[in-house]
This record gives sequence, C-alpha cells and structure tokens, in this order.
Amino acid sequence: MTEEELCNSDQRFALFMRVGRAFEICSEREVVDYIADAMIGGIKSGDVENKPDFVHMAISALSGITKTELDILLMMHRHQIYVDADFRRDHDSHREAFIKECEDTLGIKSTMLSPITTGLMRTGLVTSDTTGLSGTIQNPYSLSLLARELFSYINLARRLTE
Repeated sequence: MTEEELCNSDQRFALFMRVGRAFEICSEREVVDYIADAMIGGIKSGDVENKPDFVHMAISALSGITKTELDILLMMHRHQIYVDADFRRDHDSHREAFIKECEDTLGIKSTMLSPITTGLMRTGLVTSDTTGLSGTIQNPYSLSLLARELFSYINLARRLTE
C-alpha cells in the first residue's frame, strides 16, 4: 500500500491505524503476521471500501490474543468447526479430531480447552453452540461468521504471496 493509497481513502487510513494499535498490543510475531494478512486480504477483497466495519471487527478480534489462542483458532478453522457447519453429517467427528489435535499438539486437555475457548468468545470469533435435541456437546464452541470473514481475508493475502 502506497502512501498515496493510504491518504486517499479514509477507510484504508482507519484500517492502517487499527492495525497499528493491534501491533502495539501483540507480543507474538505469528499473531502480528495474521493481523497483517487480514489487513492485506481486507484491502485486496475490496471489503475495506465496501464493508469496512467487518474488516475492522475481524482485525480487532485478533488484537490481544495469545499464541495459544491463535493456535486453537487455526485448528478450529482447519477442522471446519464453524457455527454454520452443523448441517454436515461428520461435524461431530471434526470436533473430536479438533479436540484430539489440541491435546496432542498443544498439550491442552479438553477440560482446559473449554475455558480457553470460552475466553475466546470475547473476540467475537468464537460462539457457543446450543445443545439442541442431541444433548450436550463436548467443547460446545464453534467459529463465528466473523471468523469465516477473517480467515477469508487471511487466505486471500496468503494466496497473493504464494
């Protein structure tokens, strides 16, 4: 993004300032990389002009999360644990694989995973599933539609650099 592009668009300038504030809060380089990718993807998708509030909310959601929280979000994304994915027959097996990967990779048991994902609800990227008729769900949390937007920006930015 050139200085001229930045100065000629209020939305881009505001986004740049939000990203700068997010960088000040983050202490983990990997989280900073994801914030930068979200900014690039938000600009390249055109959403910074068309729906700037969503881009700002997505980037703000990453501000202040820890590396472990980011890893959990990435695993949820990889396993497609999204609030609107309940229609899939294999949704429970994806959730179980996610829980197992958290335990194997991060050393986080399901009893600790639940409070961490509860804490991630503060970001707006994670939401609690309702129990519905099927009874209780182990670790009843899913990525929100805002998380889907965020990961679409990140994926767009990463495709541009491949």
